[in-house]
Amino acid sequence: MTILDRYLLRKFAGVLVFALLAFICIFLIVDGIEKLDTFIDKEVPAGIVIRLYLYYIPYIITLTLPVAMLLASLFSVGTMAKQNEIIAQIASGLSLYRILAPLLIFSLLISLGAFWFGETVVPRASAARSGIVDEHIEKQREVWRKRVNNVYARDAQERRISMRWFDTVQNIGHKINIRRFEGLDLELHIYANRMEWKDNQWVLYEGVERTFSGEGETVRTFSSLILEDENLTPADFGKVLKKPEEMAYAELRSFIKEVERNGGDPDHWLVDLYLKIAIPFANFIIVLFGAPLSSPKRRTGTATGFGISLAVCFIYFGIVKTTQSFGQNGILPPLVAAWSANVLFLAAGLYVLFKAPK
Repeated sequence: MTILDRYLLRKFAGVLVFALLAFICIFLIVDGIEKLDTFIDKEVPAGIVIRLYLYYIPYIITLTLPVAMLLASLFSVGTMAKQNEIIAQIASGLSLYRILAPLLIFSLLISLGAFWFGETVVPRASAARSGIVDEHIEKQREVWRKRVNNVYARDAQERRISMRWFDTVQNIGHKINIRRFEGLDLELHIYANRMEWKDNQWVLYEGVERTFSGEGETVRTFSSLILEDENLTPADFGKVLKKPEEMAYAELRSFIKEVERNGGDPDHWLVDLYLKIAIPFANFIIVLFGAPLSSPKRRTGTATGFGISLAVCFIYFGIVKTTQSFGQNGILPPLVAAWSANVLFLAAGLYVLFKAPK
């Protein structure tokens, strides 16, 4: 790495850190003022409020990082262009590709880091923040988030298990129906008022077991019955309570497979799964678009660069949200919906890079 490479990266990193800190402060102040009445009405302790916003910071970083990256690229490269430093380097024999290479490599590393950050820190912080909100602010929602209504699942024995609702804290299901089919013929039907997770197995209470065969129907009642060879655990029934941002990529993919196995439509969740990769790599793509855009010398000020950054990011996130909605509603394939904005900005970035003075 040459002195010029380190010089550019120092400029870029300085603006990036400043922009991230500024965005974090703006988000926290605006959200804090908006919820101040709620904190006072609910008598939320100051320590809890501080924890709430500490857990909010990782999500803010993930959300604002592409905007900060674009700002950093526009201001660092734009300042060098305004001071004729880009022209001087090109005159000395360096191409624009070589000048911007360390910036693009650094932004790619940040994209990889953002993916890791989104897989490890953000899900845990978001889940902890939701728990604080449930416990101290929206106590009615806390009860709702402990309960899954109209549960339906299929186990490894091809039994279809449905229940009216499931308590994720006590690990108790209510109004249970279990059916097993041979082709189109019903082989087994079990009804129970309650199903409880005890000693790593499911126990059914107060029910009726009906078995169907060529010889007819066998009926027996029971006060308790162990559900044999059951691979589903309470965590499988409680997964639906989590939001996509509270799950890592592998966990969300596992949940989608469970949805598919149970005959559900996974497209809504697939879009969120693909976005877990697409959004972090937007940090690289948006720098690829912004850096060559600001490399020609222009007589524009700081306010113009800031306005361009906001406009570009508004367009980018507008496309992301629009295509995400299209994908979740079946208008676009999930992969296309998640990556449309990245592909469009990648093409635009390559075009701007190709057209920029070398």
